[in-house]
Amino acid sequence: MHVLDILIPFARTGRIGAACIGAELSEVIEALGPPWAWGSSTGADGLPYLYAYGCLEVATCHAHCQVIYSVVVQTDWATMEWPSQEPGRAETFPGFPTYSEVLRALDEAGCTWETYAPLTCDDQCAIRVPASGAIFVFDTEDVADPLLCSVSVAVHRPHSCG
Repeated sequence: MHVLDILIPFARTGRIGAACIGAELSEVIEALGPPWAWGSSTGADGLPYLYAYGCLEVATCHAHCQVIYSVVVQTDWATMEWPSQEPGRAETFPGFPTYSEVLRALDEAGCTWETYAPLTCDDQCAIRVPASGAIFVFDTEDVADPLLCSVSVAVHRPHSCG
């Protein structure tokens, strides 16, 4: 498996299996098993709100509803860990895809992208896929071909829960 086999469908749809904006954490747990790790920060109800399955991270509402508001794939690991088809088990594959590899894969998939100025600065650049809102952030420091750090989708407006 190559990381782009995961990222291109994510860029097109904004979802990775059960992990998508608006889903409940329980749906992800049902599909992937218990999270392998969780954030130490907690919401007002005492529940953590960042859950990880290797390089896949989901962030949930700070209230008891546990609705997902962010899905992130961390790609800046030499060896990425990813949930396999068997809950609780991991697959591994190389990380660090390059800017040119990502753009070529997006173009081959017919996935339109644009430069994303809010996250482009001295040591990084970013692109956004309008269809899904997926944002790809690349490290430009000391490399000829920028390296992908992360891909994410997020909702930036609060929802009202219970």
